[in-house]
Amino acid sequence: MGSARKIKEEKAARFQGYAGRAKAMVLADYKGLTVNAMEDLRRKVREIGGRVVVIKNTLAAVALKGIGIEDLEKDLAGQIAFVFSIEDAVGATKLAQQFARDNKAFNIVAGYFDGRRISIEEIGQLASMASKEELRSRFVGILIAPMAEFIGTLTAPLQELIGTLEAKGAKMEGELVVE
Repeated sequence: MGSARKIKEEKAARFQGYAGRAKAMVLADYKGLTVNAMEDLRRKVREIGGRVVVIKNTLAAVALKGIGIEDLEKDLAGQIAFVFSIEDAVGATKLAQQFARDNKAFNIVAGYFDGRRISIEEIGQLASMASKEELRSRFVGILIAPMAEFIGTLTAPLQELIGTLEAKGAKMEGELVVE
């Protein structure tokens, strides 16, 4: 009996660690979802630095209360999966939102962001924002654009010269063939 309690304490501590580090959290009822679909979600979320955790609701309530999150207690009913956005608030949230659209058995019930419970509508708003990776890509594009334009400006006269020389060469070849 002591070992079962120790296992529960370890699960609760691991869950608490994810919840404490998460920038955002999505709670979803997954009743009826296939094991393969859940594993697919876990893999996708893990690839972007998040986690999907299934834990007993009573353990989740105790663990969340231990880190000062009490807003979600009323949402802990049924088979709840927790999707933690650890790297950035948007990534896993966006994946959970898309997964819920594609899988009718995965129903988002609530979320947690910026120290408070958020509604399903607010989860949708959060998911529609650009992720950290998308923002980085845009930033790199903004940095590269002026350099690419500058290089284009520098190489334009050289390209014109090459075009002129090629045209002149073609004209001279044409004159040589005629004679």
